[in-house]
Amino acid sequence: MGNHYASAIGADDSKLTHREKDKLVRRHNSLAYTGCVLSLVAFLINPFAILSILGIMFAAIGLAKSHELDGRSRVTGRGTAIVGIVLGIVGAAWFAWAISRQFG
Repeated sequence: MGNHYASAIGADDSKLTHREKDKLVRRHNSLAYTGCVLSLVAFLINPFAILSILGIMFAAIGLAKSHELDGRSRVTGRGTAIVGIVLGIVGAAWFAWAISRQFG
């Protein structure tokens, strides 16, 4: 059973454009990408902080997966996962602040 991550990315991934790297992150670490998107959407629509919490969860799983992909390629999705976690935490904190102002 071969390593499908290394074969898909190839030996020389230093010449990839930003768009190609983004496609590889979405293909190999879709949980990090999903967490980042959910956290971004949470800034627009955040009912009961559900999207922020889901964004944090998906991005955390994506961060764990990026450590698994670390030795195989340079395109791991670690930055996307970290952005998703940070945005999710900020979105949840913003929601908590808004609720405390309304009821406090």
